[in-house]
Amino acid sequence: MTTANLVREIVTLINEDVLEDTDTVEAVLSFDDRTVPQPLTKIYFAFLIGQDHVSLLDDATQNACQLTQLKISMNCYAPPGENAIEIAAYAEEVLSKVNETYSGIMQGYEIGTAALDDYLKALKVPCTMFFRFEQCPAFQISESVILPFADFFCKTHVLDASLHLNVAERQKLNQPFVAGTYVGLGAYNPVTVPLAFAPQLVLIAPQNAAFTELDAVHNTLLCRAAVAASGVSDSAVTLQSAGFQVTQPETIPYDGAVRSLNEANRTYLYVAFR
Repeated sequence: MTTANLVREIVTLINEDVLEDTDTVEAVLSFDDRTVPQPLTKIYFAFLIGQDHVSLLDDATQNACQLTQLKISMNCYAPPGENAIEIAAYAEEVLSKVNETYSGIMQGYEIGTAALDDYLKALKVPCTMFFRFEQCPAFQISESVILPFADFFCKTHVLDASLHLNVAERQKLNQPFVAGTYVGLGAYNPVTVPLAFAPQLVLIAPQNAAFTELDAVHNTLLCRAAVAASGVSDSAVTLQSAGFQVTQPETIPYDGAVRSLNEANRTYLYVAFR
């Protein structure tokens, strides 16, 4: 795992949004014996790429997105003769701004004790930043492609619809249907059954009664069960964006069949699928 993207973002943030005069102070991506100017002519906030620390909180799920703890080192170097207390305060200001910007994933920072760096002949204030975020092992980074760090901690992978389910799809798997009852109101009062989704399929049956019954007076078959699906019409059931509605014929025909799904005071069972 590399933290180059995150560090690049932080360096840009410091130089553009925190520092007022880059002629006297500057944030740099790395700072070692090949890049350090000697003697120092200004204050540097230098990140130590390669000395970051990553520990996975759950090593048993290497193929899944998982929480990651990350530690990034940053040293503040100042020319000899600078005031250590003032440099530490300056580092506090810079790290506070970084912490504010990355408040969603940054867990805080520490500022160490200032000391003289014998090799650079400079004042050195060690700093450490702590991050905690969800890491996606399926995300591969190329050294030639610089992506926002937001894409690094799982965003790109999670938003891939071919690899991950969206909220509605997860609900279909976790709770594919909802079951309940409603009480019929009679021919002139349609019943609307509210749901938190647009049903794709609804099954209706009478409670403690036969699916069909012969009305001897009218020589008519009463059908108290129904199946209604998205794109398939049913004369007595209408699927809606947040539930469904059932109706009852106003008159009972002779010598025929009738959809009887809303008889007054009769209880019906339903199962609605997402």
